Amino acid sequence: MDLDLWSKRGIVFGQKGAQMLAHPLSRWVAGGIGAGLLMGIVILVYWRAPASFEGEAAHITFFQIGTGPSDEAYFAWGGRLAAIISRTPNAGPCERDAPCGVEGVLAVVKSSAGSVANVRAVATHHVQSALIQSLVLDQAAHATGAFRGEKPTKSLRAIANIQRETLFLVAGRASGIATPADMEDKRVGFGLKGSAADYAAQMVLRAYSIGQNKIDTTYAEPERLSEMLLRNQLDAFFFVGHDPSAFIADLSNRGAIDIVPIADEQAQFLIKGQRILTPTIIADDAYRFIPQVSTLGVNVIWVCDMRESAFLIRDLTEALFYSGNRSLLPAGQSEKPGSKDTDKAIEQAERKALMRQASSNLVIELHPGAEQFYRQQNVLNADVAP
Repeated sequence: MDLDLWSKRGIVFGQKGAQMLAHPLSRWVAGGIGAGLLMGIVILVYWRAPASFEGEAAHITFFQIGTGPSDEAYFAWGGRLAAIISRTPNAGPCERDAPCGVEGVLAVVKSSAGSVANVRAVATHHVQSALIQSLVLDQAAHATGAFRGEKPTKSLRAIANIQRETLFLVAGRASGIATPADMEDKRVGFGLKGSAADYAAQMVLRAYSIGQNKIDTTYAEPERLSEMLLRNQLDAFFFVGHDPSAFIADLSNRGAIDIVPIADEQAQFLIKGQRILTPTIIADDAYRFIPQVSTLGVNVIWVCDMRESAFLIRDLTEALFYSGNRSLLPAGQSEKPGSKDTDKAIEQAERKALMRQASSNLVIELHPGAEQFYRQQNVLNADVAP
């Protein structure tokens, strides 16, 4: 009897259900519920990534490199470093004459406002590493210049010198400035206040015993300073940049400038016992109407935080000097990459020279991982920062 009752109720329920589904709105709701159930099943099935994807991701280490504006040299140098150190998991053995990085490392280049921003980004762990001028590193370590009023930054460590920029003292042809000592009583641009050019200019003034009150100082962007020089509103200005520089080339093509040497006795006294500025030469064919000039250089250093893994940093440093990466390495572009026919002893000597260049004249300590690599290669000089 109970079974008959439930059968009758089932028939009634089925008839009412059929009537409900006959209504267009009911069909739409029912269809929506069905689609929702189907989507739920899909989500449950694909919620977890395939095991093979998870296994590969576990072996990838992302490593950021802070650089500079995307249209400037720092960004390009960072791209080269990223190409050197990156290598997908299970990529197979390295080939001697082909680029090869650290297995499982994927480097990511990040544009930035420049060296000052990069110091803060690494110090606050927003990026793992960055390219920073030695002048700016010195400012950060001593809370001067752009970092005046802040706490000294002590957590940065060097991986390698990867490039050198040049300190240009640009003078108008009619200025009468043949040496830095001639700047007294002249109108001189120092770049933006707190910039690398300003910091370098202050060092040069001290070396030549020129008080800043003895010159007419202007602070402005390099483009503005060049306009003033061309209009005879300025006698000279300091500029720090990559050599060759399109900015300097534009001025030299007009036949309007000289590049003042900074290489006499006072300059030698300036660079003695410090690692911020180093001797460099502007080639005689670099700029129109400009002969070879001896001046000072500013190192660009690849830095990271002191807490980065020593094992990882050692591997990254080693990758810089792998034979197949020579054509990508920003440092030592004057060194010619070894070819297949290059004598092995000569190639090894060039490799050692690049390592010494990368580990010399550092204004901050080497990261322990980088130091371990350079010591194993017997290339550390006595002037490594303690």
